[in-house]
Amino acid sequence: MATAIADLSRHADMNNPNIGAELIARAQAMVPTLRERAADDDKAGFTSKQSFKEFKEAGITRVLQPRRWGGFEQPLSVFAQIAVAIGTADQSASWSYGITQGHAHHLSMFDDRAQRDVWGDNPEVLIASPYNPYGKAVTKGDGYVLSGQWPFSSACDHSEWFLLGAFADGDESKFLTLLVPGKDVEIIDDWDVFGLKATGSKSVRVKESYIPKYRTVPFGPGTEDFEFPGFAANPNPSLRIPYILVFNRLVTGTSIGGLGGMIDAVTEYLLPKMSVITGKPVSEHPDTLLALGEAKATFEELVILALHDLDTLEALAKAGKIPDEAEINLYRYRAQSAGERAAQAARRLFEESGGGALYAKSPIGRIFRNIMAARNHPATNMFRDSARAIGTNLFGRAAETRRRF
Repeated sequence: MATAIADLSRHADMNNPNIGAELIARAQAMVPTLRERAADDDKAGFTSKQSFKEFKEAGITRVLQPRRWGGFEQPLSVFAQIAVAIGTADQSASWSYGITQGHAHHLSMFDDRAQRDVWGDNPEVLIASPYNPYGKAVTKGDGYVLSGQWPFSSACDHSEWFLLGAFADGDESKFLTLLVPGKDVEIIDDWDVFGLKATGSKSVRVKESYIPKYRTVPFGPGTEDFEFPGFAANPNPSLRIPYILVFNRLVTGTSIGGLGGMIDAVTEYLLPKMSVITGKPVSEHPDTLLALGEAKATFEELVILALHDLDTLEALAKAGKIPDEAEINLYRYRAQSAGERAAQAARRLFEESGGGALYAKSPIGRIFRNIMAARNHPATNMFRDSARAIGTNLFGRAAETRRRF
């Protein structure tokens, strides 16, 4: 433990009361550099190792990590502001960063032995996923033999451990997340996609890996009041927030940042433009002004709502309160719909950008593709189901239980 804390001294004083604001400022200072790299990372198919090196040097990969492992253990709203800032530069970089930080938060809910397996020798280690139950977990002794293949393993090239999903012995009532060492995981280079190219969300395969039960936790609905083993070692109340609400926010927070980047790119591109139709500045066209004005208002509103909801959930957790079904559905909808609202605003901006935005040299097309791709993630595109669940609750009925989102 002494090694982990000493290692952090190059970032900042762990007792600095302003460290949250400083971490946000460091992320904001990285925006110009990340924007310069975004096109190359898009072509390469993953966020550069140099960017992740700089994330670690800035200390932002420790934002949610428990203090006992040398982390900053900051409020979720601090993490959200970092993710949004990075997203304004490159949504793929924000996605890759955000996913790994959500997994650090999730690992803190595991048995202390599992945390030591990952961070004991190197507290800088990052974790990839995905959680979807595509694996086969067969009981063997005091654990499971895991095998299978999972698509969409974001930031897998930067990670040494993986959180993978499976139904224990094929029983869908036993949805597990299993912590798997990277040595047992094969990365399949199949990430050839339309958007979010630089997330490097390749498929991963496990032929056979023995996972002791202490490296597993239940996942999904029904775990809201579960006493996760990590709570004993990590008393931070934020860990008691239903994890799916945290996960929804870390995904759609990237879309909020992406919208901010879209606003910047479109404004810069259109400012010197003259309309070939009217001969007047495009920056004076009523539809351009409307699209930009509404997009900016939407961006600010989504940021405020995200921070409000995360701070409120943390306050509930500190008070020892678990959100009920109606509250969970409401928080879930507000998080999920952020991706949809960002996509709607981005679509309007793209339409106002004209033919010039089609050229690969312009960042507008790439930013738009990223936002639309993120819109298809279940953490966003299930927003209608969440709204229907809210309606069901208003009629005094319990909504149908979903396995995950």
